[in-house]
Amino acid sequence: MTNTPSSQRTDWNISLLGGLKRRGPGRMPADTVVLTPVGGADLDLSDAEIAPVTSVTKISIAGGVRLRVPADVTVEVEGFSLIGGRRVEPGTPGPSGRVVRVRNYSVFGGVSVTRG
Repeated sequence: MTNTPSSQRTDWNISLLGGLKRRGPGRMPADTVVLTPVGGADLDLSDAEIAPVTSVTKISIAGGVRLRVPADVTVEVEGFSLIGGRRVEPGTPGPSGRVVRVRNYSVFGGVSVTRG
């Protein structure tokens, strides 16, 4: 059995109703998957330790992604939402070169990215 650091593992969040809420300091897994019929992902990564490339994948019928990242992190958004938009506050990429990739697949729910 190999001991994989939490920054390199996939964090699966599966629920019937409800989503994922994460705030505060700590290490963000390199890959996070949120799978729920109804629920979104509310992630505040402004104080978190972020890997050079971090991905968040959210799959649901209803629910979007609300993400807060440091100003120097590049954010890439892709996916599909029948009803819901994308709003990404511009940032200034820093020397760290950190990237957060957001993949949102839903019928109702968009992506909102703020910086702080």
